[in-house]
Amino acid sequence: MSTAKRILITGTSTGFGFDSVKALAERGHTVYATMRGVGGKNAASAEALTSWAKAGGHAVTVIELDVSDENSVDTAVALAVEQGGIDVLVNNAGIGSWGIDEGYTVEQAQQVFNVNLFGVMRLNRAVVPHMRHAGRGLLIYVSSAAGRLVFPFMSIYTATKFALEAYAESIQLELAPLGIDSVIIQPGAYGTSFLANINPPQHDVSSAYGQTAEQFVTIASNFKARVESGNIGDRSEVANSMIEEIERPAGPRPLRRVIGADVSETVGAVNQTCEQIQDQLLTAFGLK
Repeated sequence: MSTAKRILITGTSTGFGFDSVKALAERGHTVYATMRGVGGKNAASAEALTSWAKAGGHAVTVIELDVSDENSVDTAVALAVEQGGIDVLVNNAGIGSWGIDEGYTVEQAQQVFNVNLFGVMRLNRAVVPHMRHAGRGLLIYVSSAAGRLVFPFMSIYTATKFALEAYAESIQLELAPLGIDSVIIQPGAYGTSFLANINPPQHDVSSAYGQTAEQFVTIASNFKARVESGNIGDRSEVANSMIEEIERPAGPRPLRRVIGADVSETVGAVNQTCEQIQDQLLTAFGLK
């Protein structure tokens, strides 16, 4: 394996984050596993990672971090820096929304944006200065196929992922000359805790939506059945993609990686077309 890296990952209590902590630590990397409620709602997850690391002799430190709280972000990053520094930041923490858009309040939408977009901005603002000073670093963003393609009943979540990708791609152009690389990971549908952690609409307006409301129930039921039957992608593919990018030798790397057979062709086609047009635009302005 290449030289071990020091990696801070957000949202490690479940799903992709929890998996990636173990996968990366097993490769010999030092991992700062951050999550909310280390001593509260996520105490069991924090203890599971700590015990697993101790038993296997892995370098994992669980740190309290709420991406929606700037003081929490700054404190967690400072602790990781004190313990040796941060070579890689994995912006993984996120929350979802799934339901008829009209039923959501603006305040609910702001909550999703506060985690999925502004939380990423808080982490970058805390970590990037250290990477800039070191002249190197890697930022990994866990986005979604919903960052390129829209789905009904996911308007707010999809909007946050579109915004995240625009933000990540734009600042990548600013950071790359400083030695800081970026990768956007775009998973398809996987059996994570997404459904269990979504915030439903505050107002039930389904009675006014007729067949559209029935369609939502059908989609939700079908997806839940797929997850329960195991007829869905292996989420270890996401952690493996992180390993490949973190251990990739210095040099050019793809900005986006689509993960999942259900979206590889469609999202890959969008990525390819957008990349060509983006390159034309940058060339026209003398930026390439």
